[in-house]
Amino acid sequence: MTIDRTTAPQPGPPRPYHFPHITRAALDNGLRVLVAENHNAPIVAIRTLVKSGADHDVAELAGLASLTADLLDEGAGSREAIRLAEDIGLLGGALGAGSDWDASYISVDVLSRNVKSMVDILADVTFRATLPADGLVRVRSERLMEILQQRDEASTIAGKRFAGLLYGTGAYGNSVIGNSDSVARISLDDVRRFYAANYLPNNSSVVISGDITPGDALALAGRAFGEWQRGAEPPRPRVTPKAVEHSRVYIVDRPQAVQSEIRIGHIGVPRSVGDYFAISVMNAILGGVFNSRINLNLRERHGYTYGARSTSAFRREAGPFVVSAPVRNEVTRESVEEVLAELRRIRTGDIEERELDDVKNYLMGVFPATVQSASDIASRLLDMELYGLPDDYFDRYRENIANIGKDDIASAAQKYIDPERVLIVIVGNAAQIREPLGQLGYPIHDIDIEGNLIVG
Repeated sequence: MTIDRTTAPQPGPPRPYHFPHITRAALDNGLRVLVAENHNAPIVAIRTLVKSGADHDVAELAGLASLTADLLDEGAGSREAIRLAEDIGLLGGALGAGSDWDASYISVDVLSRNVKSMVDILADVTFRATLPADGLVRVRSERLMEILQQRDEASTIAGKRFAGLLYGTGAYGNSVIGNSDSVARISLDDVRRFYAANYLPNNSSVVISGDITPGDALALAGRAFGEWQRGAEPPRPRVTPKAVEHSRVYIVDRPQAVQSEIRIGHIGVPRSVGDYFAISVMNAILGGVFNSRINLNLRERHGYTYGARSTSAFRREAGPFVVSAPVRNEVTRESVEEVLAELRRIRTGDIEERELDDVKNYLMGVFPATVQSASDIASRLLDMELYGLPDDYFDRYRENIANIGKDDIASAAQKYIDPERVLIVIVGNAAQIREPLGQLGYPIHDIDIEGNLIVG
């Protein structure tokens, strides 16, 4: 038998995938518990989801939610930080904590034979954290050093200034980690107030995934978290983006820069949007994967950049839609024009069947790899809890991707992409890029690294 190696074999049909059955319960204190049983490996992943994140920060105390999360492992229950780390290590486990825009998270992963002891530690960290003063000094010092280092990172500056211009000083407009002034201002009382007001069972969920039965998991959760006292559920902050009435350009001058960091975009949509799958496929075609239009245009066709991408940030409320690219100074204007041209083109429905099939096959093909381990499943359970997704959501994920057609993408692009009303933020050598950018015909404003308007 002769094998023709000049032609790649046709892919077979996707193998069936079934998300693990989810068992749900609620404790008397309001804590929601989700369990997904999976005995592929002797590992259990447990996550505490606190539905308060950086969206609860105010401008004066930006970074408070994430700083509070970073302090959780500085001591909990009867354990100070060193003993806490030692006990977790002896169990063969790992603990992490952090915040994003919509929530705060505490995660543990452990061998299933040690899960009982690890759940007790997780409960201590979740609602018996000691939040010591010396821990705040150390964590704050590390945070200030991180912020100082970011002042030299053009990509970070561009991202922060874009968010600030789009959302102002309200929710989603501040940096998750804060700024040097706000972090220096945060006191131990601020941290403890945030912890007391938000780390509540009726504002939280616990998800358990892996090598454990639902009955055992629910019993462990009830025993460990049953004493957690409920409180007044914190109000949900509202995101108030600034309307972009017309396109405009903002330049942050970096006189020594040899390339420009570009951000182009506007307000996007919340995770709950009904067109989620159409938007996801549209964004993959536009700039969400390596062989997307924007990257092939700027990188392969023109050689302007090593990489460009678009992102639709799905959050509890409307996150940003943004195109990002580092490009050579001398082609900054041309790069902006090409990006805007691609945004206009996606709205026309000009999509080839092969292009659409390639993207959908990619999205469906990589999906099973993202739901394999206990940690993967726990992360998906967090998404379901935070964004109110139905229990069959991940069972139907590939089906929903497969059902997207060209008309769906064109409709989504026309509804959610507006190339005539975009913020264009560029961090680069102003002397070299300002005059060419003026040819775009948009107002140009100079701002400093903190987002303050420079006049004159």
